[in-house]
Amino acid sequence: MSNSRPLSFVTNVGGRIQKEEVKSAMEQYEKFHDCYGGNEETRKANAADLSKKYYDLVTSFYEYGWGDSFHFANRYKGETLRESIKRYEHFLALQLGLKRGMKVLDVGCGIGGPLREIARFR
Repeated sequence: MSNSRPLSFVTNVGGRIQKEEVKSAMEQYEKFHDCYGGNEETRKANAADLSKKYYDLVTSFYEYGWGDSFHFANRYKGETLRESIKRYEHFLALQLGLKRGMKVLDVGCGIGGPLREIARFR
C-alpha cells in the first residue's frame, strides 16, 4: 500500500471547519481505517464520531468547490459557476410558483444554500 495519504489534498479546504482544523479532522478520520491502525471494533464503537468527522470533512470540501449550493447547473458562455447555480435556483423558484411570504420546507441533503438563495430572490 502506498504511503501517500488519500485525503492529503483537503488540508487547505476550509468551509464549516476552519482551515487550521481540517488537517486534524482528516487525520482523526483516517485513524478509524485499517490502513492507519484502525479496526472494525474501533469503527463500531466510534460510529457516531466517525460519521460526524466524515460529514464535516465532505461538507467543507463541497463548500470549497461549490459554495453553499451542492448541485450543478448548465453554464452559458461567459457565465461563472456561481452565476449558473444562482440562475438555476431562481428558475426553480419560478417553476414552483414560489411567492414572498410562502413557507417552504427544504428536505435536501446539504446546508440549505439553495433555499436561502430562493428566499433572497423571492
